[in-house]
Amino acid sequence: MRVLVARLKLNNFLTFSSSIGFSVIGGVSYPVYKPQPYIHNYALMYGFSGILYASLASPTKPKYPGEIDYRFLKEIEEKMYIYPARPRNLVMKRMLCNIKGEGYVEPVQPKPKTIYPWHVIHMYFAPQSSFETVILLRDESIRLPRVIRIGTKRQGVFSVEYSQARIKGTTRGISDPINLGDARRFKLEPNSYIVVLVTKTKRKGVPYSNYIVKGIYEDEKLAIVETRMGDELISFRLPIPS
Repeated sequence: MRVLVARLKLNNFLTFSSSIGFSVIGGVSYPVYKPQPYIHNYALMYGFSGILYASLASPTKPKYPGEIDYRFLKEIEEKMYIYPARPRNLVMKRMLCNIKGEGYVEPVQPKPKTIYPWHVIHMYFAPQSSFETVILLRDESIRLPRVIRIGTKRQGVFSVEYSQARIKGTTRGISDPINLGDARRFKLEPNSYIVVLVTKTKRKGVPYSNYIVKGIYEDEKLAIVETRMGDELISFRLPIPS
């Protein structure tokens, strides 16, 4: 098994809703949708395999609300496992979006029948944002891509740079971001944890797989993963399954 560090550089934009706040513009309050600066590992595993993350969604209503069957994920895991990505450099911007019809030919806006907001603000990651993650490559014959896409509607296009890493040793303490459901599945559950990202749906049969956390380990279960990219030393602390 090879251990690689991947650096992802965003070429367009990426947005997803992970927290909601409010902003006042011109005396009007608008909902503000903000992404947390972490990327779920299932989206990355699909992206590195050349499968659009949106394609996993079932066209029918799921039998169990909040759960979806992540198709092909088991087959992908047999070849590679990718950890959630952490931020390296973030460029944030915002856009104001219509969520009700406001045709340009309408001289006067009709009065809404409800108090549902007319606009929302989306914060998004802009070009030049970058993230880092660790890849466990179980099938060394795989050719990893130089460009991946994890978003819908042509968003979330990343250029990828790889570097061979080594495991320097083990330690205890706080990990880099991990998937809590996967950690439990690998028998590497932390003693406690800090939640950094929660998505809406979890993997069918894997509780807490929608929780991205920083685990707190009292025993030496964290591998120290190190590599160099240029003059920069990059280090991760992650629980690695045997």
